[in-house]
Amino acid sequence: MRKLYFRFFFLLTALAGTTAAAQQADSSRYQLQTVNVFGKPAEVYAAGSRVVTLDSSYLSIYSGSSLAEALQTRTPLYFKTYGASGISSVSFRGTNASQTAVLWNGLNIALPTLGQSDFATLPLSGIGEVSVQHGAAAATYGSGAIGGAVLLSSPTYGRKGLSSELQQEAGSFVRYFSNGSISYRDEKVTIGTSAYHRTAENNFKYSDLSRFGAPERRQEHASQKVYGFTQDLAWHITPKTNIALHSWYTYADRNLQPAMGSAHNNAKQEDENLRLLTELTHSSRFGQSSIKVAYFKDYLKYTDNSNNSVADVHTYQLQAEQTYNQGKNWSLRGGLNLQQFQAENDGYAGEKEETRTSLFALFRYDPLDILDLSLNLRQTLVKGYNPVPTPALGFNLKFYQQQHHQLSLKGNVSGSYRIPTLNDRFWTGAGNPELKPEQGWSYEGGLRHLYVLGNELLLETEATYYHMLIDDWIQWAPSSAGTWVPSNLQKVRSRGVELSSSLSAKIGDVNLKGTAGYTYTSSEQVEAYIGEGETGKQLMYVPLHKAILSAEANYSGWSLLGNLNYTGLRYTTNSETSSLDDFLLLNLALSKKIQLRQNTLILTLRSDNATNSVYQTMAYRAMPPRGYTFSLRFIIP
Repeated sequence: MRKLYFRFFFLLTALAGTTAAAQQADSSRYQLQTVNVFGKPAEVYAAGSRVVTLDSSYLSIYSGSSLAEALQTRTPLYFKTYGASGISSVSFRGTNASQTAVLWNGLNIALPTLGQSDFATLPLSGIGEVSVQHGAAAATYGSGAIGGAVLLSSPTYGRKGLSSELQQEAGSFVRYFSNGSISYRDEKVTIGTSAYHRTAENNFKYSDLSRFGAPERRQEHASQKVYGFTQDLAWHITPKTNIALHSWYTYADRNLQPAMGSAHNNAKQEDENLRLLTELTHSSRFGQSSIKVAYFKDYLKYTDNSNNSVADVHTYQLQAEQTYNQGKNWSLRGGLNLQQFQAENDGYAGEKEETRTSLFALFRYDPLDILDLSLNLRQTLVKGYNPVPTPALGFNLKFYQQQHHQLSLKGNVSGSYRIPTLNDRFWTGAGNPELKPEQGWSYEGGLRHLYVLGNELLLETEATYYHMLIDDWIQWAPSSAGTWVPSNLQKVRSRGVELSSSLSAKIGDVNLKGTAGYTYTSSEQVEAYIGEGETGKQLMYVPLHKAILSAEANYSGWSLLGNLNYTGLRYTTNSETSSLDDFLLLNLALSKKIQLRQNTLILTLRSDNATNSVYQTMAYRAMPPRGYTFSLRFIIP
């Protein structure tokens, strides 16, 4: 595997030699904008949708954590985590993990076998920007973007010359993290490399809720070792032509934490993921042309006392886009995406292959200074599983602006779909080749208020109501013969309210930041196609209430950060007969920045679960108590 990576990487490098939660506010200047030239890249074709970008300063403090830990403490998303060393999957607006798209530099990286990503194996190290788009986005991002999408990008290197960074962390429960990066940039070439290594025993004490009296025990068989690296190369061949090469390798070796009250069966999982992407961009009088070619290799091995299962998937992707901008008023992007999967799985009868083709057109039009419109359309072709054409229409209307205030009305109507996974169709003795694609519609509307007071205060508040209806929802359930099989079992309705607010303020020499978010999510089955089902009841592991609150103060090189995260009651069955209690988590971090001539040393002391709450995100999976982490970062220059 590693030999294949190095050969492939050096081949692409040689080719290149012959032929880049809470909304992040710009704290350097606060002013009301009457004209937005398409905003951030993730928002260009997403008028009327809620798009959130994680604050870069927050990501740097938690850079030793996984993407799951960062998102669940900074956004009101719910993550189902199977203990400290288990898999972690996300829930957007009452949907499940396979109904969330995860993209890296614009290409979907979800496993085609499972149709989802394990956020516990996605590191923050080596990642540039992290954005989250709530709601259906299939017209823009393709299959799986029913509940939302997580958008990851490679780092951008703004400083010219040579830069480097070293980081070392040590924490509770025998946890260590090391990270190093180096980059160089001049007028023609940008090169960046980062590598990380994390180990943890996770030998914390917990209350065994499966036993009478909840006796205290020490967690066993939950250790993990993860490491990986990224490499980025960009070459400005001419002022109008660029070529970039991005590589991302991750490896995780985890002892899977047993449920409370059960003896461990030596369950272990190895995940090895290699992602290679090269992109050519060219600007001309016809606009900007982009061609991306990618190769992904995803290897998963699960073993326990009685099982040994291996899945090895090769994914090839080609995406070609043409973007044409007409001044500041409109932008049109058309493109083609090709995917081919080659999967070997111990659960399949031989190797399985699949080819998907998508044609898409994305249109952004700002006819007035106060009005933004987007209209998107995608058609995906898969043999035997063609979804209907998927459209999306959205708008932002700034209907009030006076002195310090700006009010905007937003709305969006989007189609969505998800093609059945390879496991859904090809698993021996269970797969169902007659499955239909999941298809749905999402409607949302809301208000956004912006308050600006000179250079001292920026307050942004947003309220959104949404309503989703998803048909032919695929679910694995016991058949009449007692075996688990996937079927288009039901129609699901999800509706709710999302509230968010972000604040940036300056009081003398003190800089303050604050964010708050709340979601109310009602997700229930409204129709059953097989059997009676549990209609009118909240889906399992979907909390009705979820909220976050964070505050940060910076003064004279000191930084104090606090995060509160509330998760409401969750049912563990679709019949609402059992549940997990709600919980509140508090995370604190204190940092000191020290200038050593041109270099910077940052010392950070962090406490996770500072109030020592006892909680579960999955039934009978112990989660860590209060823990501490000390971090040392040295940045040159």
